[in-house]
Amino acid sequence: MEITMQPLEQPTLQEWVVLSTHRSFESAEDSANRWQAAGIAAEIAQPDAWQVWAKRADYSTPLLRRLLLKNLLDAGYTGTYIDSRVVKAVPKVTFTANNYKYTRDQFTITSANRRIQMGQGNTNRYQDLYAGSMHIQPNAYGTYTLVNTVPIDDYLRGVVPHEIGPSAPRKAIEAQAILARTYALRNLRRFAIDDYEICADTQCQVYFGLADTDAVADSAIAPPLAKCSPTTMNW
Repeated sequence: MEITMQPLEQPTLQEWVVLSTHRSFESAEDSANRWQAAGIAAEIAQPDAWQVWAKRADYSTPLLRRLLLKNLLDAGYTGTYIDSRVVKAVPKVTFTANNYKYTRDQFTITSANRRIQMGQGNTNRYQDLYAGSMHIQPNAYGTYTLVNTVPIDDYLRGVVPHEIGPSAPRKAIEAQAILARTYALRNLRRFAIDDYEICADTQCQVYFGLADTDAVADSAIAPPLAKCSPTTMNW
């Protein structure tokens, strides 16, 4: 899989109205709810810091965006602004299989045993193992996101040992498994703007797939007598 930049025949303008900027998702969500209550449709994004944007589908033209910004500035909202950039090239993703190169905006990668090994660079050394399937799809920032759709128990196997450490006491690992499951199910809405549910780094919970699972953590996540319906999550 490879991403290359493809020049555009004519530069295009990419912009959105930033209503507020925040250090955490929770404060961004609170702000988005207040903007919604004030009658301005909002969405939560994370280009770098957490931000609240005026919903792009509602403010889809330069005129609408500038009218909104003027009204907000006149009303005293001095922290709002238009993030604007001229785009001269766009990324294009390709996937090579059986010596044939496919160019698409979206890919889905699956395997017969629902296990996928991944590496980086031009190497045949596979470094990471993941359950479920992989999708590559466009995001709100003009690039692509790699999304892992995985059953929640397999997701937790890649989280719990790394959040607490495999040498922790068993009771602590069991508590971490409960906390990690609760956190995941509580935060599935974080990345709705990009059509996935939760991230794989410290902004959410650290997730490393199945490469370094731990037997004690595995037993804490899915006890032998547990009877739970499978749940699917996007990454």
